[in-house]
Amino acid sequence: MSMASRAPRAILRATCLRFASSSRSRGRSSLGGHLWTCRGLSSASSSPITVPVITDLTNPALEHLPKIEGVEFIIGEDRGAFEGNSKVESAEMFIFIPPMQSTQTLKHAWESAPNAKWLHSFYTGIDMLSGFCSESLHPGQTLTNAKGAYSASLAEWTITSCLYFNKQITRCQRNRVEKRWDKFEMKTLYNKTIGFVGFGDIAQASAKLAKSFGMRVLALKRNPEPHYLADHMYSVEQRHEMLAESDFVMCSLPGTAETASFMGEEEFNAMSESSVFISMGRGIAVDEDALVKALRSGSIAGAALDVFRVEPLPSTSPLWDCDNVLLTAHNADYAEDYFNLAWKVWRDNFEAYTSGQPLLSTVKDPSQGY
Repeated sequence: MSMASRAPRAILRATCLRFASSSRSRGRSSLGGHLWTCRGLSSASSSPITVPVITDLTNPALEHLPKIEGVEFIIGEDRGAFEGNSKVESAEMFIFIPPMQSTQTLKHAWESAPNAKWLHSFYTGIDMLSGFCSESLHPGQTLTNAKGAYSASLAEWTITSCLYFNKQITRCQRNRVEKRWDKFEMKTLYNKTIGFVGFGDIAQASAKLAKSFGMRVLALKRNPEPHYLADHMYSVEQRHEMLAESDFVMCSLPGTAETASFMGEEEFNAMSESSVFISMGRGIAVDEDALVKALRSGSIAGAALDVFRVEPLPSTSPLWDCDNVLLTAHNADYAEDYFNLAWKVWRDNFEAYTSGQPLLSTVKDPSQGY
């Protein structure tokens, strides 16, 4: 049971107030910092737990901010919002919600709090926080992320991509426009092989769905220990072998120096001409020039892309002109309950933290970006 559900509904209320030391109407402090505070209060409330939230005040995630008895969120987007605030300086837990221009506000607020122990990232990928972690996250301090929040929707997109190419959806649409009765062979996913480049939570959720379609699952990891969802595990050194065996290749690698352009010309050449590449981790993991070359030459059949090296994808990118590409705007995880799912991961961690239990989505090695 959540902390909020334990509070009597008749006396539980939440207040969200925008403060400003110089201009109440604009919500800007004399130091230039925007600030909101949000409290869950009861009739017998004691000193609230303070949770600084570093984010743009226009972020739609704030519309879904949980209301929890005894918790006060202090929300700001720049240094002036937190500077000299004794509650922030005594805080143990912080939340960072991208997108943000930089992590400087987080760095200032975090380093002003000697009791800081736990930072939660609203995103699963923490590549934006890698510099902060190496400089400001010290032993005894923990980073968690939104691991698991978006895996179900991304797994659906993986299977959608497989079906899109297997069932030749573009051909079906063209036939309707041209009023052509084209009774072509419809391939199935049954007995097809899908290879996962990276086998974290998103890939595993996708593998579960793939199994339900009767697909064979291969997986590549830095430490290729056996996994119940994988028919075979491969090391990084064996990646070309796995790629050659796969009808579909799904890359969900995080964005790190180690994974940059992991899928390059050699990797696409290792794939079969009938195979499809699916990308949904971080765009930096894919050499887009090599991908375009593979798509245009026919060395792979197609690609389903949700992430890119530069976002939004520039109109000059040749990927827009590839007929054998399914392209989405990094929104494969943007489901109708996106924000509630993300807040649930934080709340589950919060309840673990306040009850003295281990945090649930700890980032094991922040310096590695995952």
